[in-house]
Amino acid sequence: MGIDIPTEASTECMVLKTRKAARAITRRYNRLLRPYGLQCTQVSLLYAVAANKYKSVSDMADQLAIERSTLTRNLKLLRLRGYIHSDQLGQGRPQSFELTEQGETLLKTLIPLWKTAQAELRKELGSKHWESVQASLALVGAVR
Repeated sequence: MGIDIPTEASTECMVLKTRKAARAITRRYNRLLRPYGLQCTQVSLLYAVAANKYKSVSDMADQLAIERSTLTRNLKLLRLRGYIHSDQLGQGRPQSFELTEQGETLLKTLIPLWKTAQAELRKELGSKHWESVQASLALVGAVR
């Protein structure tokens, strides 16, 4: 008994290819962040908090495509480390977050690392491929 698995299931699978790409890029960024005890997801949340454009935790989770429980866990970690604080509004009200002075200082330190990682990837891919990947990721990210 056998299953006729299409060849393209391993050569063209979008799930596999996007996961492999995401892991490769995540590992690279996380290596740069290791000395700070952070991962790229947490730094993305610091950027999101600094932007202050989200109406609620649920809105932030939706906009950043992060599971709400994962988001809440990482926001708690950032708060415990003193990088963010919340307004602690009562139950049923949206909670908002802001960077602390320590969080602002950290983010200012991390921005050059992000720029370096971006520049290295751009150089490795070449400008033509970089632009193509950026456009493709935006297109795939918009699929619902």
